[in-house]
Amino acid sequence: MVFTGISKVFDITDAQQFDTIGQFWDEMAERYGLENLIGLGYAWRNQCLYYAIGRKDGDIEAYDVRMNLPDDGWVIVKGRTDSLKAIYDEIYKGGSLRYEIEKFYEDGTCEISYYRDIEL
Repeated sequence: MVFTGISKVFDITDAQQFDTIGQFWDEMAERYGLENLIGLGYAWRNQCLYYAIGRKDGDIEAYDVRMNLPDDGWVIVKGRTDSLKAIYDEIYKGGSLRYEIEKFYEDGTCEISYYRDIEL
């Protein structure tokens, strides 16, 4: 899968990324429509998360990130957007991630797909 998106870096200290990434989603949803978008967390460094939002179908205008992502090996979790922190608390019990993909829907539901590197 090829992902293209507009990226930003977010401070993850004290879980503040839930608010700041939410604001990023609000801005992008106003332009493109919430259900047309997909979010990608792709790097965690020095208490920062590198995160991009793109379109589910096709490239987003003025993208600054283009990545080839694995086609297989993703785990999918569905839940409610207002329980996002609890969903991630459960996901991270299994260790760190290589990638996370987020999809949000107008009915208040969300779908999180995550990918961990296989340890040998």
